Amino acid sequence: MQFNYAKYLFVLVFLLGGFFIYKIFFSNNTVDDHGHLHHQAHVALHNKEYDQVIYLCDKAIAADPSSPAAYQMYIKKAKALNRMERYREALDSANLAIAIDSKNEEGYSVKVEPLFHLGREEELTAVLEEIIAINPHSPLKAFLNCLRKDRDKAQY
Repeated sequence: MQFNYAKYLFVLVFLLGGFFIYKIFFSNNTVDDHGHLHHQAHVALHNKEYDQVIYLCDKAIAADPSSPAAYQMYIKKAKALNRMERYREALDSANLAIAIDSKNEEGYSVKVEPLFHLGREEELTAVLEEIIAINPHSPLKAFLNCLRKDRDKAQY
């Protein structure tokens, strides 16, 4: 009795073909898209292409605004907006990131620059205190103490 390899090879090719057709047309590639867009936004931010960063972040956020990947896109968008001195928009983006993950220091950190430039000292102090609560060893602790010292409320 001879083993029929051709029959099994045909079945294997048929199954693999079906799998690839499913992956191409029916699977949800949102995670892959977010990863690709996140990488592109990271490169654009590094290359100081801030309009491109905002475009890529908005595209990724539109796909799934409450996903964990959207958090990083809001952060990158806030960083780009800060570099473009669009502080109110940067603040909005940072707040949206914090709404997704309020335990992450980075969301609060991108709020520091716009609050400083907008002269919102009370909010800036509160944000710095939040950062210190999350990370007691943050280098922003010295900045918070300078603000407190200026207001005669130093806590070293």
